[in-house]
Amino acid sequence: MKIKLIMWALLLGTAVMAQTENRQIRVTENVAYRTNVGPSTVLDVAEPLFGPQANRAAILIIHGGGWSAGSKTDQVYRSLMVDYALKGYVVCNMNYRLVQEAPMPACIEDVQAAVSWMKDNARRLGIDPRRIGTYGHSAGGHLSLIAGLTAGVACAAGGAPPTEIGNPQIPWAEHPEWWPIGYIGKSDIPFLVVQGGEDPVVKPNLTEDWVTKMQRAGTQVDYVKVHGDHGVAFDKQLEFTRPAMDAFFARHLKHDDPTVSFAQMKVVEYGGSGPHKSIAVREKSLPDFVVYHPVNMDAAMYTERPAFFGQGDGKKEKLPVLIWCNGGCMDTSIGYENMLSDVASYGYVVVAIGELQMMAQHEKDQHTSSSMVQKALDWICQQATDPISPYFNKIDTGRIAAAGHSCGGAQVLANAADPRLKTYLILNAGMGKMTMADASRKSLKGLHGPILYLVGGTNDVAWANAQMDYKAIKHVPVVLADNTQSGHGGTYEQPLGGLNSRMVRAWLDWQLKGKQEFETLFLSGNLKDYPHFTVKHKNFK
Repeated sequence: MKIKLIMWALLLGTAVMAQTENRQIRVTENVAYRTNVGPSTVLDVAEPLFGPQANRAAILIIHGGGWSAGSKTDQVYRSLMVDYALKGYVVCNMNYRLVQEAPMPACIEDVQAAVSWMKDNARRLGIDPRRIGTYGHSAGGHLSLIAGLTAGVACAAGGAPPTEIGNPQIPWAEHPEWWPIGYIGKSDIPFLVVQGGEDPVVKPNLTEDWVTKMQRAGTQVDYVKVHGDHGVAFDKQLEFTRPAMDAFFARHLKHDDPTVSFAQMKVVEYGGSGPHKSIAVREKSLPDFVVYHPVNMDAAMYTERPAFFGQGDGKKEKLPVLIWCNGGCMDTSIGYENMLSDVASYGYVVVAIGELQMMAQHEKDQHTSSSMVQKALDWICQQATDPISPYFNKIDTGRIAAAGHSCGGAQVLANAADPRLKTYLILNAGMGKMTMADASRKSLKGLHGPILYLVGGTNDVAWANAQMDYKAIKHVPVVLADNTQSGHGGTYEQPLGGLNSRMVRAWLDWQLKGKQEFETLFLSGNLKDYPHFTVKHKNFK
């Protein structure tokens, strides 16, 4: 048994200052967790020598390699072990018997034995046996999920995990108890599954079949799908996958970890079509909303490509904000996430009413109050000035828009007088002579910035009301854009939100980012890229 003492100087960056803090971890190598079954059943243990030394959260790392190759000494797993130990977890990084040494299900039994060893030695290692999670990639992802289903761990994460053998002719397919697909049903523990959309080894459709079936059975499965091949969550697309893993383990093993602001993360349509791939998160400080934002908000603040070789840093601006209200005044933005994720990928922070849903759960949908717009505004403005917030110094509170679809448009108008709002987007909505969501025709008097109405032709039930609002508004610039073919539902659930989403983004780019090229779209009717649209405007100087 070999013991190493590793000194690590961590640069702990906050928005206020950067400080260096020395942290020690102790790595003990090649500890046997099983005896009398061969030399492969050993693991390395990384123990933090800082912070609490008892009742700590723990993670078991399980290497990949097709059950026939790979090792705990692979650099990716070794680095992951050290990284999570530096975050305060006790980390075990294991080997197991490969199939040429012992046939399936020996590797499954070894993982179960490693979990049992961690629990049996919990007091000595300072582990809380109720807070052990697992992570693995590829074959290790399969073993991690199986551990979650059979070994009594608190949570399990898998990257590109084989959930079944797709070819029924392979003998392993005759044993459903070896595969996650054999355990469909409600589980008491949560799972995280990360998948590359172009993975040629583990087919995404098989992964998604398991995820969907487990979610429908009532199990919490966070699913993160990003562009990439089999290396996703291993050594590729880590800007997406590592934050998802960090938040997952912090949520389910540490519960009160202050270093991760969000509780759950989702990637929608590979992060949008823009230059700054986006994520959707449920912030711990704002659980009844979804925040869509660029993965790297610092990079998204550059309005020009940063110069290289020390010749300047480029032009940098804080990010504008969109507050979003849902159709039906419902408490979920999942029907609009394609559009909102795409908007965020162009350098916006979107705060949308409704708790994050990994998949549509209509039975949980409830109506929301128009006061939630105020809650969103208060939150984002507070985050912009909070030194410990990830949004600190990244948000331009002078460039905030509010948008809503159908009843959500009425919620926007109910808050029209709020001085923090600079522009408005009313989608397939209008007050006319009606009252809804605390708004009426009188609410139009509160408008103090340009407003876009976007409707869906005469088949849109809101078309007439929008026309009446347009006629009634005398004191602010107003545009009425009509997608004559879209109807009341618009195009928001189409890929990237469809044509209506592009119109929304064009308005935001004009009004909040000052991109004058879109002036001709709204004021001159240059609609060659917007088939079936008509546009009219008034009150512009």
